[in-house]
Amino acid sequence: MSEVVSAEDDDGGLQGLGLYPIRTVSRLTGVPSVTLRAWERRYRLITPTRTEKGHRLYTEADIERVRQVLALIEQGVGVGQVGPFLARAANDGDLVRSTNDGDLGWGANDGELGQAGGEARIPVMFPGTDPWPAYIAAMLEGVRRFDTAALDAVYNDALSLYPIERVSSHLTTPVLERLGAAWPQGEASIAREHFFSNFLRNKLGARFQHLNALGQGPRLVAACPAGEHHELGLIQFALAAAGQGYRLVLLGADVPATEIAAAARIAECRAVVLSASAQMPDADLARELAALVALTPLPILVGGMASVRAPRIITDAGARPLGTDFTSALRLIGDCLGWPQAAD
Repeated sequence: MSEVVSAEDDDGGLQGLGLYPIRTVSRLTGVPSVTLRAWERRYRLITPTRTEKGHRLYTEADIERVRQVLALIEQGVGVGQVGPFLARAANDGDLVRSTNDGDLGWGANDGELGQAGGEARIPVMFPGTDPWPAYIAAMLEGVRRFDTAALDAVYNDALSLYPIERVSSHLTTPVLERLGAAWPQGEASIAREHFFSNFLRNKLGARFQHLNALGQGPRLVAACPAGEHHELGLIQFALAAAGQGYRLVLLGADVPATEIAAAARIAECRAVVLSASAQMPDADLARELAALVALTPLPILVGGMASVRAPRIITDAGARPLGTDFTSALRLIGDCLGWPQAAD
């Protein structure tokens, strides 16, 4: 069996025998190894074979099963419901359509789930229930206690089961909104919002740099316009876009139109993506967009709550609103640039 273990450690795998190590399955499906282990351990969605030393080996059928699970989650089926859904489909003779979308922007570390801090509580999820309220409550409790270990545990657990786009839209963004709504009342409310923002910025930054280095798609410049200091939505979008294969020139918060246009020109970008929060005044947004449209011929696309609150201001300036849903935004950008949603 020594040859089997060696082949598993080498990403070449045992493909000639129709068996694949977990690293290869992760690369083929875009699902991290920690997520594959969680799907097996917690939900019994996949049952790989094992070598004598306990290394997992997956068949072609296992890989197709992974893609079916991924397709259902992308369609909004909760991970706790996927097993019963697939069982019913098999009994009824129906096939679940899978998708081979490459790296879908999943992210988590390779450690075991729930280890951070030892005492951090992970929400107990039951099949058929909406997991997000419990995740949000657990994360808010971690913020209330200034407990980084608790935040780590909740965030890593959610990322082990759901795509980064879904975790961003259903967990971290609602938490940010609730913390922002607490300003200025409440003890240490500003401190808590800054605490969580710094936690999330650190989490997203490392993952973004890794994915962005792998991108082969069009280059986008991403920034917050001058006067806009809320950059976490922009960073979350950049991570989702990098997961879809785009290459990002990420400029961050409060960037003047002249600088955005110059960066886009020098980096040979295909489009400009801006993030504007609900706090940005309409007059400031209109002014910055007008200046940027005059400086660059590139498509200018605007996401964030301002694009939901004031789409007319954006379109009147010659730009295009993206909304707040990352998946829809990336689809609109892909249509605009004539580029697929993800690398093959």
